[in-house]
Amino acid sequence: MNMENVVHLLKLSDEFQVKAIFDPCVKFLEDQPKTQANVMKILPLADLYDLDNVSKSCNDLVKDMKLESLSEIVHLQDLDREKLQHFLTQRIERLETFLDTLYPQFMGLVACVIFLLDDHEAGEGVKWCSKHVSSFNTIKSFRDRTYRNDSSAMSACDDCRDMFISIAGEIYSHFRGKRHNGCDYLIDSNFSSVMEVFNKIKKG
Repeated sequence: MNMENVVHLLKLSDEFQVKAIFDPCVKFLEDQPKTQANVMKILPLADLYDLDNVSKSCNDLVKDMKLESLSEIVHLQDLDREKLQHFLTQRIERLETFLDTLYPQFMGLVACVIFLLDDHEAGEGVKWCSKHVSSFNTIKSFRDRTYRNDSSAMSACDDCRDMFISIAGEIYSHFRGKRHNGCDYLIDSNFSSVMEVFNKIKKG
């Protein structure tokens, strides 16, 4: 059995109600690895014959695809309104779920960066925001600094924006020659803008 003949076998077995042929066809589609090359051959069959498990595995692949790839595979411009809405809704729901999961992790990393810089020489040149990150005394340590993890306030705060710009500069100057394991990414001056966008998306 292959993708070429399963289409005909499904049609015949459904038309004449031959369960002994229909079930192996369904099993074949369920077991078939879903790829960008075959997903648009399998998904219409799954929808036509109400194969929920097959539809789910296809949609799981589609919703993780970039819009450019999705457009090439699905040919969005040729779809009717209902099908186009289906594919775009799948993608939007996936991104929203991802952002809901990512956002607290992102803000947690912001806190970690601040706390770690507090005990590192790279933090000496940082222009700390007195409203959201403040020291109780002149001794720099994790215990002596408080951090108010309020993304709404921080994204709208000019002092926080300056703080993140100075953090980016300090990190770059201290770690630019110490990158390991092929990592080419460092926090940069766009960080505060990223936080602002995150906050707007989170608010909806």
